[in-house]
Amino acid sequence: MQQPPPSVFPIFRSRITCAVLTHTYVGDAENSVGELAEAAGTDSGTMAREVSRLEQAGVLSSRHVGRTKLVRANQTAPFYGPLRDLVTIILGPAQVLAEELSHLNGIEEAAVFGSWAARMRGEPGPAPVDIDLLVIGRPDRDDLHEATARARSRLAREVNTVVITRARWEANEDGFIRELHNRPQVPVPIPPGDGE
Repeated sequence: MQQPPPSVFPIFRSRITCAVLTHTYVGDAENSVGELAEAAGTDSGTMAREVSRLEQAGVLSSRHVGRTKLVRANQTAPFYGPLRDLVTIILGPAQVLAEELSHLNGIEEAAVFGSWAARMRGEPGPAPVDIDLLVIGRPDRDDLHEATARARSRLAREVNTVVITRARWEANEDGFIRELHNRPQVPVPIPPGDGE
């Protein structure tokens, strides 16, 4: 059974399309079909069909290295800039935050919560006007502020940050933290070893 697209901006066709656009247009990365399939939680055959459909529409371009097909945003398309901006603003907060936070020390874990996460997890509601970021750990506050300011500029919306220590997060004693545990979250994929 195909999962519906996230309700964060319902013009996108499916969760698979959203994953492909996010991984190719945010940061202009080049990914294999297998990597895109893993990111979207689908099989390589389904992803290959989606990539082919988006290539035919001029949204993606690809090249082969041996037997591996590498896919990226079609930077020569006349709509490339506006689509990149739209994908970054609508679908890209977790990826943009990952890029901006990845060099900071003291971040053990991070996730987006609030209305954007709820829409991405399929909960209906109004379009999010800001991004709520949960940071678990003890990052330098000035460095964190600078990183979220860069993210705010890229995302064209406010980034509200909550920093919680690991001990407080795991204790799960106050009402706000209990609510965070029970509400939708979208992990911010910070590479292992980068926030230690």
